[in-house]
Amino acid sequence: MEQEIDRFVRAILIACDPSQVALHQQALDYLAHVQQNAHESWRLALKVFVDTDPSGHTRKYPPQARFNALRMLDDFFDNR
Repeated sequence: MEQEIDRFVRAILIACDPSQVALHQQALDYLAHVQQNAHESWRLALKVFVDTDPSGHTRKYPPQARFNALRMLDDFFDNR
């Protein structure tokens, strides 16, 4: 699951970074695929949204990743 989370977070960060022209479309395609399969990937999104660092005081993933995870969870619950 950690590899999937890392891939998901990297894709979000690439999609948000205008200097990543070469990988931008690949990241968007991957994120669209994950979004379309929210019925399977909602657990990934939940983990990205709620995980904290080892100290338990701050969130583990950047705000962009958490926001996208929240959008995915919203879509999942809307379509349920």
